[in-house]
Amino acid sequence: MGRQIGTGQMPVNPRSAGKGHPVMYGSPHRAHHFDPFPEGGGYPLKFVEWALETMRCSDPAQVLHLCSGSMVTGTTVDIRPETNPDIVADCRSVPLPDQSFDFILADPPYSADYAQNLYGTGDHYPTPFQIMKEASRLLRPGGQFGLLHTQVPLIRRPMKVSNVYGVTVGCGYNIRAWTLMHKTVLATS
Repeated sequence: MGRQIGTGQMPVNPRSAGKGHPVMYGSPHRAHHFDPFPEGGGYPLKFVEWALETMRCSDPAQVLHLCSGSMVTGTTVDIRPETNPDIVADCRSVPLPDQSFDFILADPPYSADYAQNLYGTGDHYPTPFQIMKEASRLLRPGGQFGLLHTQVPLIRRPMKVSNVYGVTVGCGYNIRAWTLMHKTVLATS
């Protein structure tokens, strides 16, 4: 059974060490981007460094993290107050002005069941399209959005796919897609 949002208690996954997943790509620089996450979620180890390098973002403080979980760099947004985000909000309706960021990252739960079982937030599950839509509003023209998910979202203008990467934590594990998008500059008449 799930828990109510905002109880202040994080569910614990007994199989998780809470320090990140192993990684099977590249050789990014080590940095401290997130705290331990005993609930079992989180980016693969070194993924954030690789993503920032791919996005050509030299300052992690410039990144908005939607569904931020245990992230400690950049501006963090999460619906769960117990994760101590900068902004407690649903990632589909972030209380920030339009065109506020050049870089946005998101690693949301991959299904409503996953959200419910892991975090107790199944009733607030954001679809990849909904997350992309809000990221589009928050991005400045030319800004980039990276979504780590099991689905590549439906893309609508002004967003455009830059690339899609396969990410896995090892043999025998599911592969996820990291979809890198950018906000196009729309011509005005």
